[in-house]
Amino acid sequence: MTSADLHTMTGAYALHALDEDERREFEGHLVECPACAREVREFRATSARLAVAVAESPGPELKRRVMDEIATVRQLPPELPDRHSPTPVEPRRTRRVVVLVLAACLAAIGALGGVAIDRYRDARDAERAVAEQRARGAAIEAVITAPDAVGGSAPASGGGTVRVIASPALDRAVVLTSGLPTLPDARVYQGWYSDNGRMRSIGLIRPGTALLASGLDRASGVGVTVEPAGGSARPSGAPIVLIDLPAGRS
Repeated sequence: MTSADLHTMTGAYALHALDEDERREFEGHLVECPACAREVREFRATSARLAVAVAESPGPELKRRVMDEIATVRQLPPELPDRHSPTPVEPRRTRRVVVLVLAACLAAIGALGGVAIDRYRDARDAERAVAEQRARGAAIEAVITAPDAVGGSAPASGGGTVRVIASPALDRAVVLTSGLPTLPDARVYQGWYSDNGRMRSIGLIRPGTALLASGLDRASGVGVTVEPAGGSARPSGAPIVLIDLPAGRS
């Protein structure tokens, strides 16, 4: 496996999606690559937030049904490998599979972020909110899995990391943050497209959620600044991070 392949396996390793050989090889790489070690920590934190977000306590009716059925279900014997049959070899996972695994997590995080259905007393409003968030999650996944997706990540001054994935064909970008410090109530994080230094606002960023931005056009990069509550028409200070997008993309 090449060094470039190893750099794409951070998400799959964090989600325990590597086979034994891949895991050993990646762990050998991990001790020598601080950037990959940082990404693994970030992906693990993201998957943990996802697990908490979707966790639900079973209702009393479900518990009663399970307990009633336990006595009637026969336990299956353990499956033993056939000594005469060769052990099947699982093909190496491609970067595409890794991206799809990460996309599912990131799209779900984006779909769940900021939604509190219990605040809606009207059922129609709740259904509409769910439909909108599902559509947003699908749009995020489309950007992350797009064949022409480009991007990168960088540490932010003051702490935390910002990751950007952009699809010129879809004219959209997804901005993900991890570990950004909590700001005072009077301050917010704001995202920007950089057109060779000229900044265009793409919206406010809530740490730990995904920002889906349209109007990518020919932006040369994506930046994040700290602004007064409500945001600004133009940056009021230097970006805490500015991530360049590859030039010459179609």
